[in-house]
Amino acid sequence: MISVFDTNPVVFESNDRTLTISYNGVLCKDANGQVVTDIDFEDVNELYLTRYLNSNSNYTILFRDHNWKNIEGQDLDTDRTESNIGHNIRETKAILTAFARNKLTADFPANLDTLQLPLDSSFMGKREITIKNGVISNGKGDIPIKDIRRVVCASNGTISKLLVYKEEKPSSFLKKMFDSPDMKITLNAITLPLLEAIVTRNTGHGIDFSRGNGFDQKDSNYIIIRYLDSGYFLEKDGTAPTEWQKTAAEKTASFKYDVNQLIEV
Repeated sequence: MISVFDTNPVVFESNDRTLTISYNGVLCKDANGQVVTDIDFEDVNELYLTRYLNSNSNYTILFRDHNWKNIEGQDLDTDRTESNIGHNIRETKAILTAFARNKLTADFPANLDTLQLPLDSSFMGKREITIKNGVISNGKGDIPIKDIRRVVCASNGTISKLLVYKEEKPSSFLKKMFDSPDMKITLNAITLPLLEAIVTRNTGHGIDFSRGNGFDQKDSNYIIIRYLDSGYFLEKDGTAPTEWQKTAAEKTASFKYDVNQLIEV
């Protein structure tokens, strides 16, 4: 992975605060220098975002700890200024990208088969979904990542899931009729680039973003813009040594909302 955060933190300054984002975490100070938010990514399992996929400003990030509980008093409002020009996501996407860099590490995606990470919590926190040494487990079943043949992005703008299948096409009438996935995983800053890398490596075509949200979006390309960055799929020197890495990077970069482009605006 190549990341702007490997060399410098990104700083957003406004008249009432200074927001500093690095690959280690997030620091926000008000105009008087008082710390408002101070987050170390090592203490965080997940970034839970409100309104990020159904509005165009003033999102809230909740930082969830290793027990999947919100870290109290550390909520952060981002991209607070209204904008009708494109996607108003500069601060939010910078935080998502820094978090992904921290958790997936600079070795991603070469470390796909050795990653050990918590990905999601299900059934009211009683089960944890993890990836360990090439296997995704939800506490009830396991899927070796080499067996993943299809992933579908399904979001209504509020609830967002990645539907994981071990078959590229349903093998029976019942499976075709119900299209039941082998596993459902919450869409977040880690699971989306992870599964995009896995399914692109396995099949060459990546996640299926063809479904809309049932309202104003005919497909899910807006989720690519808001969650993925081409740098995730490149080596530390900025190259794509495999065809699948090139495919994943080009797919994301085609939407022209990579972090480097956003912070230079």
